[in-house]
Amino acid sequence: MIVVSDTTPIISLMKAGRLELLHKLFGTVYIPEAVYQELTENKSGGGNQRWLNARKHQISPP
Repeated sequence: MIVVSDTTPIISLMKAGRLELLHKLFGTVYIPEAVYQELTENKSGGGNQRWLNARKHQISPP
């Protein structure tokens, strides 16, 4: 299954401390370039971007 996510669910799961649910449910989650930019350029990404694979724009488990 290919899963593509928008910013809101990623930020919501981060705030709840449950970002790992994306990986548990779907494995690899792809994000569009605009989502990557929003998560890395603004404070919603929390400065904690180790879970974000910038090369492939994927969400990976920490």
